[in-house]
Amino acid sequence: MPENGTRFRRWLKGLEAHRLDGFLVTHPPNLRYLFNFTGSAGIACCLATESHLIVDSRYIEQADSETRNCQSMLAEKSLEDTLKAFLSTSARFQGHTPRIGLEAHHISYDFVLRVQSWQTNIEWVPTRNLIEEMRMIKDKGEIQLLERAFQIAQTAYQHFAERIRPGMTEAEVAGILEFELRKAGGQGLAFETIVSSGPRTSLPHASSTDKRIESNEYVLIDFGLKYQGYCSDLTRIHLSPEAKRPAIYQVVQEAQEKALALIKPGARSDQIDAAARSVISQHGFGENFGHSTGHGLGLEVHELPVISHRRPRELQEGMVFTVEPGIYLPGQYGVRIEDAVAVTHDGCRLLSDRNL
Repeated sequence: MPENGTRFRRWLKGLEAHRLDGFLVTHPPNLRYLFNFTGSAGIACCLATESHLIVDSRYIEQADSETRNCQSMLAEKSLEDTLKAFLSTSARFQGHTPRIGLEAHHISYDFVLRVQSWQTNIEWVPTRNLIEEMRMIKDKGEIQLLERAFQIAQTAYQHFAERIRPGMTEAEVAGILEFELRKAGGQGLAFETIVSSGPRTSLPHASSTDKRIESNEYVLIDFGLKYQGYCSDLTRIHLSPEAKRPAIYQVVQEAQEKALALIKPGARSDQIDAAARSVISQHGFGENFGHSTGHGLGLEVHELPVISHRRPRELQEGMVFTVEPGIYLPGQYGVRIEDAVAVTHDGCRLLSDRNL
C-alpha cells in the first residue's frame, strides 16, 4: 500500500473546508485508503487531528500492526458501544456542538437513528463521496499497483485460454479462470467472473451457468482480480475453434478506439461517452448500448469517475477508468470490449493489453 500520510493530511484539510469537526469512517475501502487497515469491519472516529480505529478482538492485533494515522482501540462490547462511550467522555468539544460527518451512502438508516439517540452533544452531518472524491485521483504508487493487477490478470488469461475447450460449461470455464488468477498472484476476485456463450452473450452481466459451450460459439469473459487491494477489470471475446467474430465486434472496437483517442486532462467524461456512442449509433445499434462507457477503478471495481453523459466531469491526471462500449442484441448475441486507462499529463496510458 502506498504511503498515505500525505493523503490523510489532505483529508483533514477537506474536513475543515466542509466545516466538520470530525468524521466517522466505516466503509472498508475508505478505512484502507486513509488508515491502511485491511480488515472487513471497523469504525474510525476522526476528531480534529486525533483519530481512533475501533475494532473487535478479531482485528486488534492486525490493526496494531498495520494501521497508520490513528490509534487502534479494542471494543469490549460492540463497536457502537465503544464509539458511544468514547464520544461521551471526550473533552475535545466541550463548550460547543461539534459537527461530525457520516458516510451517508455506506451506513444504514438504522445506524443513523441509533447515533442520533445517544445523549451526546453532536450534530451528525450526512455526506456523500468525500473520501471517494479523493480516491478518484490516484498517486504514482496506486497506479503501479493497478498496473500489476492487470499484468497478473493478463498472464492468467493467457494460460486459461489454452485450457478451455468446447463442451465445457460456462461455470467450469469460470472456475478454471479463477484458479489461474490465483495461481498467477491474484489475491482475490474483484467481482464474480462472467462467462457467457452463444445467445447468452446478449446479457451484459450474465451469471455463469451449466450451459455447455458449442464449438461454433464465441465466449464473452468479464473478469478481474485484486492485488494489494487494487482491482483489475477486463472483458474479452474468446473464439471457439469453429466460431467467428460477428460484424458488431468491429463496430465495438471502433467505438472504443474513438473514445480512447479523446482521453486527456480537460476532456469531459460525457464527451468520451458520446464518442463511443456515436460510432455505435452510426451503425444502427444505438438502442443496443445501454450502460455507461466506463467506470473508475481502484480499491473498488466500480468507483469515480463515471464515464457517462449522466454524470459529466472534467478528466484530471491520475484518474483511472475502464473504456467498455458494447452492443447487445437480445436473444441473439452481444459483444463488449473492456480495457483500462490512466490519465496522464498529456493524454492517457493503457493499463491493459488490447491485443490480448
